[in-house]
Amino acid sequence: MAVELKNHTPSLYLFGDSFSVPSTAVAGSDSWVDWQWSVQLSDLMGLELKALAEFGVSNEWIISRFNFFLDQYKSGDHIIIQTTESSRYWYFQDKPWVSNPFGLVDDLVGEKILTPKENDAMRAYINYIHTDEKDWQRQQMMYAYLNTMRWALGNHGIQIHILPGFDQPQQFPIAVNGGELQGCLQHVSKNEFISHEHGEAWYAQPNTPDQRLNHMSRDNHDRLAKRLYHHFNGESINFINEKEWLSGYLSIETQQADQLCPSTIKHNMK
Repeated sequence: MAVELKNHTPSLYLFGDSFSVPSTAVAGSDSWVDWQWSVQLSDLMGLELKALAEFGVSNEWIISRFNFFLDQYKSGDHIIIQTTESSRYWYFQDKPWVSNPFGLVDDLVGEKILTPKENDAMRAYINYIHTDEKDWQRQQMMYAYLNTMRWALGNHGIQIHILPGFDQPQQFPIAVNGGELQGCLQHVSKNEFISHEHGEAWYAQPNTPDQRLNHMSRDNHDRLAKRLYHHFNGESINFINEKEWLSGYLSIETQQADQLCPSTIKHNMK
């Protein structure tokens, strides 16, 4: 499966959702934001970054992208698979970003994102087929698959790192290199706000998506890159402990321009 090439430059593959989407896609620019956590981490690890994340996608789509490149991974490569919300579902093959309709305020038909029949099909799934239990079971199976693939590719010198975006499996732990992994990226993102109400107001701004790159302030990009680097080398990482992250400062009134994405983040629903 893994082929070791003499002149191979090891890569850092990154799969996930908007917590991991590259700054070139967020800002609509060809230039990278050099303080983005994935850019900093690839520099620390001495690896070529290949960021293959996308806005609003489901775990099924994330794993499908990971599998698409399966024959390209080589000894020395590292792969980060950042998981997403269990309730997201890959409804439409060519529109993977339409995966999270719960509480959606966008008019997907009016904005010509979905056809009326596609919208009816999605609503029928939500109303008649979807259950929280199915989401939970699918999430446990997904994490079990990733743990298994981590072991399988590890036998070929390819390292998989599972980075939880919104939750962790409940029946078994995520496989790690040694240190504990507590919480998920959502804890860091939400804890930046002064309160839950301030966070709700932030996301409720009309026609204004979250202006934090990967839903985190700049200081937390710095901390995440360094802590993931040490975590991959066996140290513990705690996403829940607010003392370890920039926390409790953010609101519409207290936002700081130098903590936000340097380019305006536009509406991310295609």
